[in-house]
Amino acid sequence: MNKVNFSQTTASWPVVVMGMHKSGTTLIADTLHRSGIEMVGADAGGGYDDGNKMERAETRALNMALLGDTGTESLRLIRPLAPSAAKALHLEQAQELLAGMRSRSWGFKDPRTLLTFGFWEQVLETPILVGIVRDPVEVFGHYLRRADRKWINRDPTFLPDALRAWCVYNQHLLDVKRKHPRMLLLNYADFMTTDAGMQRLSTYVGRELVDCRKPAMRRAQAKPTADYHLARLIVRLRDGLNPDRIYAQLMKDVSK
Repeated sequence: MNKVNFSQTTASWPVVVMGMHKSGTTLIADTLHRSGIEMVGADAGGGYDDGNKMERAETRALNMALLGDTGTESLRLIRPLAPSAAKALHLEQAQELLAGMRSRSWGFKDPRTLLTFGFWEQVLETPILVGIVRDPVEVFGHYLRRADRKWINRDPTFLPDALRAWCVYNQHLLDVKRKHPRMLLLNYADFMTTDAGMQRLSTYVGRELVDCRKPAMRRAQAKPTADYHLARLIVRLRDGLNPDRIYAQLMKDVSK
C-alpha cells in the first residue's frame, strides 16, 4: 500500500473523503480530524456524536454552488457537474481556500464531491483520496426507516430514488478509483467490525489514528427486505442500474 507521510512535503496536500451519503464518510472525517488532520473549520462545534456531519463549510457551499443546488433532497441530487457550470468565481473561491490552508494538514468530506470531482481534480494538484463504500442494503435500510412503512402511498419514488442515488454515487466512486488507483478505498462493514480498515487508513496517512468507532453507529445490517427487492427491480428496469454489480466491482477494488 502507498503510504503518505504528512510530516514531510505533503503537509498541505488535502485529504478528500468521498462516498455515498450514509456510508461512513462522516466517521472517516471525524477520525482524521481527531487525529490531527483538520477536516472542518475551527468554528465547527462538536464531532460525529454531536450531530456534526464533519463537512467543511467552504467546500460544501462550493459544491452546492457548482451543482446549482437550491435545496434539492440529497438523494435526488445525482446529476454530475456540467463542464460549463464551473465559473471563474468558483475557481477563485477554491484558490482562496487553498491559500488559507497552505502548510497545514487539512482536508474535507462531502458526498457531493463525487459529482463535482472533475472540478476538484483540476484545482487540487495532489489530493490524497480516501473513499468508503457501504453495502447498498445497509444504506437502503437507513432510508427505509426514514420513509416508514407508508412510503408507497406518501412518496412512491423515494426508496427507488435512494437506491438509484447509491448506484450513481458509487459508480462515480468506482470511476475515481480506477482513474486514481492510489486512492484508498475502504469498506464500511470492515472498518466498523475489524481493525484492518483502521490500520489501512493509519498506514495510508502515515499517522496513528484516534478510534472514533462505536458499534451502536452501525444501526442498519445487510438483510435485504421485500422493500429492497422491489426498489432494486424498479432501479434496474427504470434506470438501467444494478447495485449488486456496482458493489461487487467496488469490493474487488477494496482489496487492492
